Amino acid sequence: MWSRIKRFLIGPPPPEDPFRKTVRFDDTGFTRQCELARAMGLQEFWPWSDVEEFGFAFSKAMFPDPWYGDYMESLWFLRLRCEDGDLMRVDLEEDQLAIDQLPPALLRHLPGLDVDVLREGLAVARRGLRHFDGEGVWVAWRRTPAPTPDPDPA
Repeated sequence: MWSRIKRFLIGPPPPEDPFRKTVRFDDTGFTRQCELARAMGLQEFWPWSDVEEFGFAFSKAMFPDPWYGDYMESLWFLRLRCEDGDLMRVDLEEDQLAIDQLPPALLRHLPGLDVDVLREGLAVARRGLRHFDGEGVWVAWRRTPAPTPDPDPA
């Protein structure tokens, strides 16, 4: 009975934010779930073999805040090979990953990941939202290209 009264007073739950992203790293790959991406029919899962880069970016926000003006934003990013063969950058909000608690699957499947490079980028970002001179990209892992076979083995 109390739950009915509570629902009557509070009302229905708010609709899901179409821009909210849920990300998951597991042994099969990287998954980004987003209502907007799903509605647009965009790819939401990439196996580890399609991950080309992982890093951190600190750059000027595309749209200035109406009250604050220009500011810098911090983003984790993955550069991924899509089903059509093109490369796409997927950005993750800074609070979606923690440098000291990176997902174990991410660490296992990106051998040689340089956490110190990520720490450098995070240190620059901690200087503040107005530290425009700190703009940069810190790539902590990049897939090494496969060796090309020698066309003339003789």
